[in-house]
Amino acid sequence: MQADLVVIGAGLAGSCLAAAVAQRGWRVVLLERQRGPRHKVCGEFLSPEAQASLHALDLHATVAALAPAEIYRAAIISRQGQRLDMALPGVAWGVSRFRLDAALAQAAAEAGATVREGIAGMALTPCEGGYEVEMRDGAAERTSISTRTVVVACGRHAVPGLRPPQTATASRQMYVGVKCHYAGLQLPPEVRLYLFEGGYVGLSPIEDGQANLCLLASEEAFARVGRRVPAMLDAVAHAIPALARDLAGGQRLDESMVAVGAVDTTRPTVLWDQCARIGDAATMIPPLSGDGQAMAIHAAEICAPLIDDVLAGRRSLATWQTIYAAAWHAAYDQPLRTARWLQALLGQPQISAGLIGLGTLLPNLAQRLVLATRGPQRIMGSMHTQLSTEQPS
Repeated sequence: MQADLVVIGAGLAGSCLAAAVAQRGWRVVLLERQRGPRHKVCGEFLSPEAQASLHALDLHATVAALAPAEIYRAAIISRQGQRLDMALPGVAWGVSRFRLDAALAQAAAEAGATVREGIAGMALTPCEGGYEVEMRDGAAERTSISTRTVVVACGRHAVPGLRPPQTATASRQMYVGVKCHYAGLQLPPEVRLYLFEGGYVGLSPIEDGQANLCLLASEEAFARVGRRVPAMLDAVAHAIPALARDLAGGQRLDESMVAVGAVDTTRPTVLWDQCARIGDAATMIPPLSGDGQAMAIHAAEICAPLIDDVLAGRRSLATWQTIYAAAWHAAYDQPLRTARWLQALLGQPQISAGLIGLGTLLPNLAQRLVLATRGPQRIMGSMHTQLSTEQPS
């Protein structure tokens, strides 16, 4: 096969990028290890910033067609029940990754990209004029693609030929992520963050009247419940009375239950390693920022026109690397530092209670601090489309 661009990983960032470059008329191949829709550990929260990028990539209508839940507010709740309420800077969406990833991969295919799933093994080799991507599918059939450009968007998964994501040192706190959907909950249009020692839980509405629960717990906390996902869910509900009340009467949808281990929220950023890296392949975005999906999609928005320029001969690979790195660092270095600092503080019960109390007394300060964990607030009018910011009565 011959391609102009190979994207490794059909998650949010990879599928958005594949669709945007294919829309420009280039030969794009999108590779994915797994087959079919699947559940992923994720807060399943698309911020207003994410929607701005979807507009820029001409994918906003694709996601809107999934009928995501609208979210207008956020609340931080301590284990003791203290609560800090804040308005979001616009309308956010709650939509499951099960639906979202499939819709974006389909959008890439409809734009002209070749989507190949079930690729069990891949190896990347730089060569004259581009790269050679060797791969093996589930039937052990080996094929190769000659491509002019490559983008890695496969999260924490290593690609042979490239350096694996940096492993954690003994001094770093490692976490376990757990996700599960619930039906029958009566939630307002808000995302709720519940704090407990060793982690936190997010609960927010998604499509079809369901809710997504996503938690991050220390490996020690997960070990105390025997490393069993249902036991972890039961343990946090027992430890946080406010969460137990919000889950009362709901039905846990066990088929959506999934977990991931060895989550390192301080993993260093690597935006380029012989080729561009986007999304979680570039860095682990602290879930506390609430903007992880927006950052992944924004990386695709930054890179799509640069790839178009490279393929058309208007820029070099080195220029693409320089511009991408400068744009990413300018937008996200400070928000990531702030989010990691807040995560460390809010994981300590006494400090978190004091911070919530202070935020209640000084709501403007709290609002500014939360906004400091997010990416750039772009003017929606520049996207030639206005996003609704009206709150429900």
